[in-house]
Amino acid sequence: MTAADIDAAVELGRAQGWRDRQRFYEFVLRTSTCQPLVGVVNGRLMATGLATLNGSVGWLGAIVVAEGFRHRGIGTAVTEELCRRLRAAGCVTLSLVATDAGRPMYERIGFRRLTSYHELEAGHQPNSPIPPEGARVRRLEPADLPSVFQLDACATAEDRSVPLAVLAEGEGWVLDDEGELRGFLLPTERAHGVIVAPRFEDGLFLLELHRNIVPGGALVRACVPDEHAAAWGELQQRGWRETWQAPRLILGPVPNWRPDWIWGQINSAMG
Repeated sequence: MTAADIDAAVELGRAQGWRDRQRFYEFVLRTSTCQPLVGVVNGRLMATGLATLNGSVGWLGAIVVAEGFRHRGIGTAVTEELCRRLRAAGCVTLSLVATDAGRPMYERIGFRRLTSYHELEAGHQPNSPIPPEGARVRRLEPADLPSVFQLDACATAEDRSVPLAVLAEGEGWVLDDEGELRGFLLPTERAHGVIVAPRFEDGLFLLELHRNIVPGGALVRACVPDEHAAAWGELQQRGWRETWQAPRLILGPVPNWRPDWIWGQINSAMG
């Protein structure tokens, strides 16, 4: 995929009922660990797919095939090419978030369910939340990035330093305790935000902070795995509404991750 393909890729996704992916594709093309692909027939873009190299874990996503080209093995071919590229780059575990339509195809080639993600949303919160005891919140600075990368790697068992660094060029916040990083927030497109925090109260605070910093009328999305059921339940008690859930499938060994530290994703195509 090149920048010249973005408009056609966005229209392809819209035709299948996806949200506008303009900002998503722009972000992907700025991220060196992403390998976005397109399939073209007679000059027409009819398929897309994305491979993201996160160290030993590789992600597949944004696999879309135009309606008139389905049931011809194109989706399988795109998926297999993405898997080939990830393995060639040294990824041991391959991962994706499956739609109901795509899951049977992924399972046929060996993917199995690891967990499910629950997406919840809430609106703007005009009142600034109070940081948990002993912590202070401040803007992320370049000097914070090594600690952010380390905390993220402990939570995900992945090296997501490249996309996180791209996101950090915008805005971000950290929660620290006398120099010790307790959590971070990096807003992403479509109201998502990468939020990692080992302490329960810190994760809840960062989500409420995200609600506070978005404009009035805007939404914020949390995304938590099954294993983080306490967060899922607490957020619903606080008025967050679950809008989506989908399984995470993997091919290869289970990563040594900490799902209870994860409060938000980059997006469903990249983890």
